[in-house]
Amino acid sequence: MASAFEKVVRSVVRELDHKDLTPVDSLWSSASFQPYSLLSRKPLSSRFWRPRYKCVNLSIRDILEPDAPEPALECGRTFQFHDAMDGQLQGSVKLAAPGQGRLTGGAAVSGSSSASMDLCTLRVAPNTWEAMHHERRLRQPEPKTLQQLRSRGDDVFVVTEVLQTQKEVEVTRTHKQEGSGQFALPGAFCLQGKGEGHLSQKKTVTIPSGSTLAFRAAQLVIGSDWDILLFPDKKQRTFLSLQADGSMEHWLATTDDYQGLQAELEQGLCGGQVEPRDGPVGAILESLVLPSGQLETELAGPVFYLLQALAVLSEAQHVLLAEVLETGTLSGTFWLVESLVEQSSPWQEHRAVSLPPERLGNSWGSEAPAWALLEACGLEPQVGTPQVCWEPGARGCACALYACLALLLRLSQLC
Repeated sequence: MASAFEKVVRSVVRELDHKDLTPVDSLWSSASFQPYSLLSRKPLSSRFWRPRYKCVNLSIRDILEPDAPEPALECGRTFQFHDAMDGQLQGSVKLAAPGQGRLTGGAAVSGSSSASMDLCTLRVAPNTWEAMHHERRLRQPEPKTLQQLRSRGDDVFVVTEVLQTQKEVEVTRTHKQEGSGQFALPGAFCLQGKGEGHLSQKKTVTIPSGSTLAFRAAQLVIGSDWDILLFPDKKQRTFLSLQADGSMEHWLATTDDYQGLQAELEQGLCGGQVEPRDGPVGAILESLVLPSGQLETELAGPVFYLLQALAVLSEAQHVLLAEVLETGTLSGTFWLVESLVEQSSPWQEHRAVSLPPERLGNSWGSEAPAWALLEACGLEPQVGTPQVCWEPGARGCACALYACLALLLRLSQLC
């Protein structure tokens, strides 16, 4: 289930209708996304989704010299945001037949949320970047973290603008479920029964002043000199030397981090030999490599693509996917998400998408893995008439989820 922090961030960004802002996905990481902070990201591997940004605990000043504080920021617009929601859904059923007894039942679901905050934008002015580019050069020797990003083939970005809270904010969400039922069966002994219950949940999260809710990043380009791209270019890579020599196998072979499996698979799929490795990576590779040392491409191809799609999803979604596999509901979840993605096209429009009842089974609700997987994508599943409110901004994550489910289903059939 999406956190209270994620809910309010998505609501704010949606209200601003700012397509260039990237929402922060957790309160824990919000302090890391500050102007001048460096981020890394795997190169774009699909037209449907993009990998997540990752903080690398470096600032632009850590890779440039002479050493000097970052220039002052430009304060932009301020916003006041208030969001309150209160809703309830209830229903009842009664079944009776003359002389055969009766059965009655009812259920109700209610929820509410509220948040009120003052927000402002901080950004690095374009002329500041021009001045830095002329006055500062790349630090030598290159910082170790930057060397590792280069060897992994990651692109590097710098935060140029943030949306921050100006005061401490308290966000509250409540969720309540109630149910009751009774029955009576006539006979020699009249059998009757009655039951009722309820479940209440309340979440409160405090967002400190100065927390980043969303950010904008520009790509760094590093060669003999450095520069930044304020306007994105999908084909541009950060480290120009990788493009110059074209030796993908060389830099993949030099990396020894937990990107290891993806690197080995990419090397093998390009025709190279796959070397034995220890640990979990080695165990997986062993099942994908032929005696000749070449990859079994029918299996390795889907695994490699799966790794790229998984990189887009959150850790919570990884856990939910494992739960789907363990409970044997992979096929049903795949068909459900496939139906959603198909009906959502064109993805640029807000719409309510009805879900096929035959795909839902008996476990459609906030505790179901499929519900939580979709909610974590930035979508809003509904109980009542089963449907999902489609948000255009959820396209990338939803398509990555669909790819993961499709590939897991295919791999389970191949194995």
